[in-house]
Amino acid sequence: MLNTLTNSPRQIALGDRVTFDTDEGYQAGTVNDLRRDVGNGELHAWVELDHQWPGMFRAVPLGAIEAIKKATAPIGCPA
Repeated sequence: MLNTLTNSPRQIALGDRVTFDTDEGYQAGTVNDLRRDVGNGELHAWVELDHQWPGMFRAVPLGAIEAIKKATAPIGCPA
């Protein structure tokens, strides 16, 4: 779980559901990975998009994420 460096720190973890604004409107998906940009080192969430082909991802800067819904542990797994 990582904290963003904005004024109001957010915590984002793998499996979280996120909503973000793009040039194509609001999109949503599930965080699959967290990676730093090679050029400037900015942290991005790799989001598997809803309503797309399976395996379609988008790199979303953490500052662009509007809403986060925490992932829940599957039944029988410790949280």
